[in-house]
Amino acid sequence: MIISIHQPNYIPWSGYFHKMLSSDLFVILDDVDLSRRAITNKNKIKSPDGPRLLSVPLANKSGKIKDVTTFDDDNWPQKHWGSIQRSYARAPFWKQYQHLFWPIYENPNKKLADLNLQLIEIIRTVLEIKTPIIRSSEIEVITGHKGEKIINICKALNATVYLSGTGAKTYNDEKEFEKNQIRLVYQEFEPPVYPQLWGEFIPNLSVIDLLFNCGPKSKEFIPKQVIYE
Repeated sequence: MIISIHQPNYIPWSGYFHKMLSSDLFVILDDVDLSRRAITNKNKIKSPDGPRLLSVPLANKSGKIKDVTTFDDDNWPQKHWGSIQRSYARAPFWKQYQHLFWPIYENPNKKLADLNLQLIEIIRTVLEIKTPIIRSSEIEVITGHKGEKIINICKALNATVYLSGTGAKTYNDEKEFEKNQIRLVYQEFEPPVYPQLWGEFIPNLSVIDLLFNCGPKSKEFIPKQVIYE
């Protein structure tokens, strides 16, 4: 059982879905505190003027991610949709996919985690990723902080392999994974280069940039990582 764990980010980059595709079970880490440095509520797209940061305003900037709500009085859904439309209306697959995203921005969920998961579900459906998803808040009482919590989630779900992002090397305790008979594997993902609007290629944008530019072929740019259990 290969498990990966990630916070519910806003319109995530392609590496997020590579990790999901490469796992047998993908855990949405929604019962940890929101970090102000995290990208849980923001991501970049490519506009005619270059990279553009889309940031969802928050009513409360502290507490568990699952409890964080968006700020109502900023017209942010219309602003975000306007930026997305301006950036991708000329893209080859705008007409094919825009109707999937518009209802979310027309009537956005006030809970940030729920909003992000709605968008993640749309994207993974387009990418034909069928990996089951579970929220960490749905798992019975998981305690611990950072690496300890990750190990406890893996144990609760009978993981034999934990697929980790490389950024977690600073707090992953390899000896603890080994002690609990969980193999620690790091994600191997090279951000894809693909046809893109508006001049010179810019990497590491939201995956919607890939979808609107490459359509059904987008999944070919996110190959599954082969992991031997």
